[in-house]
Amino acid sequence: MNTRKITISQLSSGMFIHELDIPWIKSPFLRHRRKIKSDNDISLMKKAGVKELYIDLSRGIDIQSDSPLNHEPPAEQLSNIDDPVDKVSQADSEASADEQTLKNKNAQIVPLKEELKAAKVLQNKIGQLVKQLSQQVKQGQPISADSINPIIQEAVESIGRNDQALLTLLHLHRQDLKLNDHAFGVFSLILPLAMKLSCSREEINELAMAALLHDIGWARLPMHLFDKKTPFSSAEKQLTQQHISIAENVLNKSNDFPDAVKVLVAQHHEFRNGSGYPGKLTSQNTHKLAEILQVTDAYDELIHGLMGRQGMLPASALQNIYQSAKKGLYSKTIVSEMILVMGIFPLTSAVELSSGEKALVVEIDKQKPLLPTVKIIYEADGQACSSKKIINLAVQNEDESIKIKKVIDPIDETSDPLGLLLVDSI
Repeated sequence: MNTRKITISQLSSGMFIHELDIPWIKSPFLRHRRKIKSDNDISLMKKAGVKELYIDLSRGIDIQSDSPLNHEPPAEQLSNIDDPVDKVSQADSEASADEQTLKNKNAQIVPLKEELKAAKVLQNKIGQLVKQLSQQVKQGQPISADSINPIIQEAVESIGRNDQALLTLLHLHRQDLKLNDHAFGVFSLILPLAMKLSCSREEINELAMAALLHDIGWARLPMHLFDKKTPFSSAEKQLTQQHISIAENVLNKSNDFPDAVKVLVAQHHEFRNGSGYPGKLTSQNTHKLAEILQVTDAYDELIHGLMGRQGMLPASALQNIYQSAKKGLYSKTIVSEMILVMGIFPLTSAVELSSGEKALVVEIDKQKPLLPTVKIIYEADGQACSSKKIINLAVQNEDESIKIKKVIDPIDETSDPLGLLLVDSI
């Protein structure tokens, strides 16, 4: 990547921004990385406090060049994920510089299998915490932020050691859908996504706290509606929407929750086009961080079948959310970044290989997102694999070149006759 550091006074139309010297939340744009199209863009950046920035010379003009290159930013290149096996550009497959914030420079990167042990412990802690908070809300007792902050720190440290462990647990099949499982799912996705978007530590804490608390109002509602698989009736819909006002009242009675957390919880069901609830707020009237919570909440609801829906495959959920973003419900920028965090084939996805074998995605190579590491479950002849067989599709001999042919649905008995592809534990 060819970048150059310049001052804001040197910035001109046609340049492609790679990195700014201000946090994402203070940026006048939803995406730091973008091509400057007008002097108005520059004026907005000056007002936001930008002093210095890096430009990408491979995607835009240099200081003395006047011939802009016609390269689209990654968010636009991800505009079609109908077929996850479609060719992904080299720009998308490269790990971004922002992604380095996922790694604590002083931390030892540990193997996924090892970090999963710590992630499971953290998952149990979160489950117990949300269960305890829900019980307090149900009984009308006040709740405090004191018990939440240590959990956030543990999660950040886990991501620093291996950023795929929590995401692996997010995708496991849930035998008994509970409020604490959903809170964990949103929490485990929102942290790496916030880091990918270059949010500050304070913003990450606010998002993480909101992820754990956004549905706390359900503690006073009929929980059988929470994981209902069929559409809500009009009366049920009105009842379930009360979980937001209940949560607002609970948080407003506490003095130690940041105001931003209260706003995020209140706005997590709003849509950019104003068709959400409870306030029908457009993107101009919602907190920028709320748009991150909206997307992550929707993803977990889709893959696990919550709020009057049937569950769906991770790849299908990503496609569903991206199509919704194109219709104006969500930020296309945030959704595109989430796709980069999750990978083209999210962890635990069941796939069929070009060899005829069926496998589970067990690790993602962010340099080569189409070539993850997979665990073979069924041989090409349809028989269950009798021995442990793990293949890194990114590291093969030239004469092998096994690739992913398609994503398969483990719920389909013809695809998974022995029920081996539906993962509920690691």
